Amino acid sequence: MDATVLPLTWPSDFDLSDLRRFETEARKLRYQALGKACSQKGITALMVAHHADDQAETVLMRLSSHRVRSGLQAMQSVEWIPECTGMYGVYHSGADRRLGSSSNHRLPEQGGIQVLRPLLSFPKARLVATCEERKIPWAEDQTNQDPTLTARNAVRHIYKHHKLPEALSVESLVNLSLCMQSRVEAHKAYAERLFDQCLLQLTTQTGYLLVRFPPFAALLDRPIASYSDRDQARNNAYHLIKRVADLVSPRSIAPLGKLAAAVDKIYPEFVAIKSAAGLSAARKNFCVYGVWWRVCDKPSPFVGRCEVGVDAILPHPREWHLHRQPFDDRERTPAAHATEYPPLSGFTSASKHSYVFFDGRFWVNVRNLSFSTLVLRRFSHDDNSRLNSSPSNRFITAALRLLKPWDLRFVLPAVFCKDEATGEETLVGFPTLDVRIEDGQSPLGNPVCKWSVRYKKVEFGRHRPDAILAAGISKQEIDDEEERHWRVGQRSSKSKGERKKKACEVEAMGMRQAEEQKDGTNMDPVLGSEKPTLPPMKPPVADAESMTPDVETADWYDLFGNGR
Repeated sequence: MDATVLPLTWPSDFDLSDLRRFETEARKLRYQALGKACSQKGITALMVAHHADDQAETVLMRLSSHRVRSGLQAMQSVEWIPECTGMYGVYHSGADRRLGSSSNHRLPEQGGIQVLRPLLSFPKARLVATCEERKIPWAEDQTNQDPTLTARNAVRHIYKHHKLPEALSVESLVNLSLCMQSRVEAHKAYAERLFDQCLLQLTTQTGYLLVRFPPFAALLDRPIASYSDRDQARNNAYHLIKRVADLVSPRSIAPLGKLAAAVDKIYPEFVAIKSAAGLSAARKNFCVYGVWWRVCDKPSPFVGRCEVGVDAILPHPREWHLHRQPFDDRERTPAAHATEYPPLSGFTSASKHSYVFFDGRFWVNVRNLSFSTLVLRRFSHDDNSRLNSSPSNRFITAALRLLKPWDLRFVLPAVFCKDEATGEETLVGFPTLDVRIEDGQSPLGNPVCKWSVRYKKVEFGRHRPDAILAAGISKQEIDDEEERHWRVGQRSSKSKGERKKKACEVEAMGMRQAEEQKDGTNMDPVLGSEKPTLPPMKPPVADAESMTPDVETADWYDLFGNGR
């Protein structure tokens, strides 16, 4: 087997004398270098030499830091490569799996590199003995012998120089990790079967999910009668909720405590066991795991999937809308989720394969074809307020009117053109919606940029992808909406003109009557008597039509999030 040495490039601003960060940074750089090399060579599985002693050290470290329960699983024998988030072709990406349809889906990514640990059950002493017997040389990192350098080194020093109780032996701690892994895997396997029972509609164009969870009784394969049954059902519900949230969450690590507390909101029956008010108090919107969980307030769109005891004309009690929660203050900073693309240099631009993992949800590739800097970042409330009624924006505003719910626009990536002199950024378009300004042309007559978008990796379970992936907004729908809006505007303008003309005619009639009275010409030429004096004209009372806001105005009001 050929050997390869991979050099590591340390960040220029890193202090190599900072021993506390040295090991952490070195681990990150090692995995990134290994992941990149695997991607370049088409390798999808990487074997590493972690052994039983390493596993026992990990378990003991987690016990000392009170990371019990699922934390005691320690290292897995098979898992996805760590420390490589955002590296295209390494982190859950790179393997193209096309869907059968040619719709406006943002196709989910597939692929990624797995780490295999086949030696976790073998103690270090046995591996050393095997190498000595076979006369195979091995290398050891001398820094591992310094007990003051890292917590792991300290634990390793304790094992080497002290006799620990049998319960803390390497064999006991490895068995503990295997037992915990078995328990968690059992809950995950049951939750996966529950996931296959869920009704799902996932719109990868915007990262929006509609889900109907299975009934409470399905959380366990027997009646939920005892406290032990309830705990088992709650663990199954936790893994189900996490499995569903993973479809749209921007995060890779779930907050265990907060997500566990959300179980009572999805399944208020757990609260009802303790309190009679549980069922009526739990159905509220909430945010956790980077996801906004919104109660469905309309009849179910899952036609033909009615349930006994559930009124089909009312909102279903177990259906929820899920999408990315609003950005917090830290995420709203200008530098957060922002990527700049330099202008053309001659006739060349950045690599067309340079995908950016935007907000943990969308892989976006932008090719700058202009002589200005382009910026990929989130679309903000300030951007929305500056969006004007310019004809060049008409297709963008049409797409935003079609977007439901309307506030989804604030969690989508957008491309902006940056003025180098003033720093002002002008909207170019939305890559996930595939809509841009109408006159977005570069000086060479080409589009300002080209983009391609793929949704993050999604595990469908036993669901057929084409059965749960909902179509997003199509170009035809955007064109139809723009034309409809233009026609409504034309009718509204005509109606305004007719009402104004009518008001002018009434005003002119009043003025003529006033002139006749002033000139003494208020005599009836036939009867020879004075015409009856008409009461003074009052301003016309607004009728029902004039009191109704113009459709154009109402739509524009809704566009900026202040209306319906």
